[in-house]
Amino acid sequence: MLQLLRKKAQSTFIQIIVVVIALVFIFWGVGTNMLNNREAAIVVNGEEISFQQFQQAYDNAYQRLSDQFGGNVPKGLAETFGIKQQVVNQLIQTALLRQGADEMGIVVSRGDIQNVIQNMTQFQENGVFNIERYKAILASNRMAPTKFEQTLYIDRLSELGARDIGGFASIATDFEIRDTYSQVNEKIELQYVKLSPANFTDQVELNDELLTTWFETVKDNYKTAPESKVSYITFTYAGIAQKLHIDSRQTEEYYQNNINDYKEPEMRHARHILLTASSADSTELHKEKAEKAAEILKVAQEGKNFVDLAKEFSEGPSKESGGDLGFFPAGSMVAEFNKAVLALQPGQISPVVKTQFGYHIILLEEVKPAQTRPMNDVTEEITLILQKKEAESLTFQLANSAYEGIISAGSLAKYTEQNPDVDVIDTDFFSRDDAPEDLQKDQLFLNAVFALNKGELSSLIKGQSGYAIIFTNDIKEPALPELAGIKTIVENDYKEAQSKELAKKEATDLLAGISDKQSLESGALEQGYEVHTSGLLAQNNQNQDKDFPASLLPDAFLLSSSTPAPESPGQVGDDFYVYTLLARQAPEVPEEREELAPYRANLMRFKKQQVLSAWLRNQEMKAEITQNNNL
Repeated sequence: MLQLLRKKAQSTFIQIIVVVIALVFIFWGVGTNMLNNREAAIVVNGEEISFQQFQQAYDNAYQRLSDQFGGNVPKGLAETFGIKQQVVNQLIQTALLRQGADEMGIVVSRGDIQNVIQNMTQFQENGVFNIERYKAILASNRMAPTKFEQTLYIDRLSELGARDIGGFASIATDFEIRDTYSQVNEKIELQYVKLSPANFTDQVELNDELLTTWFETVKDNYKTAPESKVSYITFTYAGIAQKLHIDSRQTEEYYQNNINDYKEPEMRHARHILLTASSADSTELHKEKAEKAAEILKVAQEGKNFVDLAKEFSEGPSKESGGDLGFFPAGSMVAEFNKAVLALQPGQISPVVKTQFGYHIILLEEVKPAQTRPMNDVTEEITLILQKKEAESLTFQLANSAYEGIISAGSLAKYTEQNPDVDVIDTDFFSRDDAPEDLQKDQLFLNAVFALNKGELSSLIKGQSGYAIIFTNDIKEPALPELAGIKTIVENDYKEAQSKELAKKEATDLLAGISDKQSLESGALEQGYEVHTSGLLAQNNQNQDKDFPASLLPDAFLLSSSTPAPESPGQVGDDFYVYTLLARQAPEVPEEREELAPYRANLMRFKKQQVLSAWLRNQEMKAEITQNNNL
């Protein structure tokens, strides 16, 4: 329908209809996610979850995913991770937990919520809750205290419900703990042969008949990419923002209204010497590291240069920089380290401090007092913020005005004739890989280009960087080149594919030849392959110094004396591995409860999660759950 309307844009009536449709798409389309729909998004046992609640949870989930990838994940790509269904499941489970907590008689008092808020560091100044900071932060996020506290109440009720349900898993027996310790810390030794396709390239038979036959089976891989030739206009936030004037009154007002954003906490600059020892390490190792740390501390206290000592003895990642940790605020390090740093004065060295990472000796270099950045230092930063805010609204107005003008004129070409100052970009043919830079940078613009047909005008496209209007002048469909024109490329691809198949076949045959009477070693040596012995391997993937791939360890640990080899060769990239179990070493379980404490805690967490998951599955099966068709 839209395609027909765009092609017939000369009709005055249709021009008006297209403008209306464009406005509806922009204001009420997918971007709004139906925030104004009065129906519930989800209903769980009669409890309604609004579209606004869904949208908020979705936005939070999207932001977390985006942060994991450097803050640049298009929402279309994010959907491939199944975010929407994950959010739906999360909201349903939270509602079930909340309802379960109510049924169990769990009560969350106003005092409980107040304690939670007062202990949130973002609302504190110098470690003390500040009511004005609390109100200012909520106001800057457009949230009323009552709504925020209600959200905390719901979260707290769900949290207590999860805790009490998980509490039914109350025991981790000594046998279970020791068995867990043994499984986590056991080691295996393997014998293996690595078969790489590169070693079989010379064995690949190649002639024109074979190449032609193979090309017919894979020729679609050699099709050229689709290409488009377009004319387009972009309206970017950044481009508009640069043209906006922000006066001193606006920046001063913003600064005063957001003063808490410019308050910087006390910062401490420290160095440390770290001797690593984790909870999984033995008592003997801990004793050895603690004694060595004490010796280093004594040398440091006698005046030996701390930087030199760190470079010589530290086992942490800051070793090369002399243990330099830079400046950091209170609370950013683990509790024991943080407490030790706060107790020091500049130039002082701490006693040996034990943390989950091992044993530290800390030197406090410098303290920067808490301060508020002055207005002059942040004027440029505030100006950019205000320009961006104003630009977002103005950019749409300019883009929409241009789009209406194009529709009224009947075509993009006529519009540019009437408005010669408009910056229209005309391209030659291009594919996705060599698109103009401004289209390449905004995936939504690029997607729109290759969704248009020849002679079709786009809608007003909202991208990540602003808005665009695109008209497709011509299209080149994917084409299959003649084999003769790409023969060298096809020959190389054929050799690579066939050598990989030969390596796989050789690995499969070598594995099949392993039996009680014939070891891997004898079979491999008979074929002229080098046999490797791995040495003892742990299943925690800490095998950076080993040649055997860590990704194959889960399957390798399933081997036994009765089944010493896997059913099929392991594959890592293009390489194949044939391996057998030589030995399995069970660890000596420590007697000290302190060393087993982390295993007890992890086992209890696992058991509680299992109980909670089972309870949620049961509740979900019994619950009456409806989901809006528009979700």
